[in-house]
Amino acid sequence: MTDPGIDMAAWRERIAALESEAVTAAVIVQCDPAWLGPGLLGLRNEIEQAVVKAQLRRGADLTVDRVVLHSLPVGFAAAARAFDEWQLRMSATGLLLCADDRPAPRVHRLILGGDQSSAPIPDMVEVLDNGDWTDHQRAGLALDIIHTAGATTPLTGYDMDLGGPFGDADPSIYM
Repeated sequence: MTDPGIDMAAWRERIAALESEAVTAAVIVQCDPAWLGPGLLGLRNEIEQAVVKAQLRRGADLTVDRVVLHSLPVGFAAAARAFDEWQLRMSATGLLLCADDRPAPRVHRLILGGDQSSAPIPDMVEVLDNGDWTDHQRAGLALDIIHTAGATTPLTGYDMDLGGPFGDADPSIYM
């Protein structure tokens, strides 16, 4: 996996801004497969927790759009378990927030073409603070992808495997 060269302090600062009443929206792009490696697991978990915490506290006053890969590019099979776990966690978070009638972060899975090995947009976290994006051009790139028909597909609760142990498909629950 490649090193996305992210500035961890800058990511933490932007994610922390989600708590501000002046921030009404955020777009988060995490498409580099390096997010699935052990070196970025801690930061990835911090981001997940901060997004959920802000969404719980702020409710409809905060709109969060996330862009992640729909599937891993060829050659990243070793990251498949972390990829599946991450998508399951985001899907479960959406289900739990919706069950409490709270808005959930919208997760858009970026569909790469057969000849693409990386996302056409950089990883980022941009926030809409007092009506201005922290980086208007980068936020615009992400929002253009989100609003382009066929470029993404939503991650929903239907993406969760609820037939695992103790799920409805497990015959032992009927005994």
